[in-house]
Amino acid sequence: MNSLLKIVPNVKKYNDYLFNINKGTNPVMLSGLTDASKVHMAYATRFYSEKPICIITYNEMQAKKILKDMAFFEEKAEYFPKRDVTSFDYVAESKESLYKRISILNDIKQNKIGIIVTTIEAAMQKMIKKDILYKKVFKIKVGDTIDVEKLKETLVALGYERYDLIEGRGQFSVRGGIIDIATSEKHGVRIEFWGDEVDSIRRFRIESQRSTTMLDDIEIYPAFELLLEDNIDNVCDRILKNDYTNSIKENVIQDVQMMREGEFINKIDKYFDEFYSEYDFILDYLPNDCIIFLDEIEKIKNRTENIRRDNEHIIKDLVEKNRFVPEILKKTTGYAQFIEKTLHKQTVYLEKKDIGFVDKQSMHAKRNGYSFSYREVNFFRS
Repeated sequence: MNSLLKIVPNVKKYNDYLFNINKGTNPVMLSGLTDASKVHMAYATRFYSEKPICIITYNEMQAKKILKDMAFFEEKAEYFPKRDVTSFDYVAESKESLYKRISILNDIKQNKIGIIVTTIEAAMQKMIKKDILYKKVFKIKVGDTIDVEKLKETLVALGYERYDLIEGRGQFSVRGGIIDIATSEKHGVRIEFWGDEVDSIRRFRIESQRSTTMLDDIEIYPAFELLLEDNIDNVCDRILKNDYTNSIKENVIQDVQMMREGEFINKIDKYFDEFYSEYDFILDYLPNDCIIFLDEIEKIKNRTENIRRDNEHIIKDLVEKNRFVPEILKKTTGYAQFIEKTLHKQTVYLEKKDIGFVDKQSMHAKRNGYSFSYREVNFFRS
C-alpha cells in the first residue's frame, strides 16, 4: 500500500493541506471523500506529518470498518472501546474490555500509540483523571532497595490482584523472595529479591513459567483504569450521606458492604461522583501533538443527541420502577462539551460532501477546507 501513499505528495492540493497541518492551522476540513479515502487521507497525514492521530466516528460499525480499511496499511491501528453501563446489574464491563482500554491508555502514556480509532460515545464518557491513574506508577531497577510490603500495597493500589500462582493479566504472586507480576495475558515480569535488594528482573511466559529476557529495569503501570482516588471507606461514607428512598437505600447498603470488602470496580459508574472529585475524557489523555479526525460531524452530532435521549429514557424508566439511577447516566456529556475539548487539539473534519451549518467550529474548518474528488468502484460478481 506504499504506492497509494506515494500518490498524495504529487497532488498540489494535498501538499497545501499538509503544509497547513505542519504549520498548525486549525481546524481543517477535507471533503469529497469516500469511506476508504477517509482512511487513506488520515493515514497519509500520519505518515507524512509523523504525528499520532485519533479518528473519532459515529458508531461502532463504522469504527470497525475504519479499522479494517486501516489494516491495508503497514501500521496497526488500535480500537479504544466505550465502557458499557447496563441498567440492571450495573456491571461496568467485562475484564476484556477493561484490559483493552488500559492497554491503550498505558501505551499513550508511554508514547507508543500511532493510530487510535474510537466512537463519539467512548469520547464522551467520563474517566478517572490522568494524574490520578498514573500517580502510583513506579520504576524498579536491579540493585534498588525496596520495602516488599509496600510494593505489595502499591500493586493492589494499581489494580492487581494477589494469587498463589499467576494465570492471567492483572494478577501478582509472592513466593518467598520472588514477586511475579502479569503485565499481559501471555507475559509477566519476575522480580527476585536478595533481602530487600532487587537481585534480578526477568520477563517470562505465564503459560510455561519460563524466563525469556533479562532486564535492567521495569516500569509497572496500572492493571485497570478504575482505580481509587480516595480511601474506600471515605467513598462509602460519602455514598451513605446521600438521600435515598427506603427501597433504594437497602440496595445501597448492600453495595457499600461489598465495596468495603474490596468489590468496588463494578460499582464505580453507579457512584461515579463519590469516587472521583474531577474527571477527564480520552481526549485529555492524548498527546498535545495528536491530530483528531472527526468522521462525518453531522452524524457525530446526531449520535450525541441520540445518546442523551436514550439515557433520559433509561433514567425515566428506572425512576418509575423506583430503582437506582447510575450517576454516570445522570450528567451525560453533550456535543458542545465534546467540541470544546477538540479546541485544544489540531482537528481535521472528514466529509463525503460539503456540509451546511453544523456548528461554529465546523464553519471555521470549512474556511480551511480542501475538496478532493474520489469515487467508489462497485464490483460486479466479485
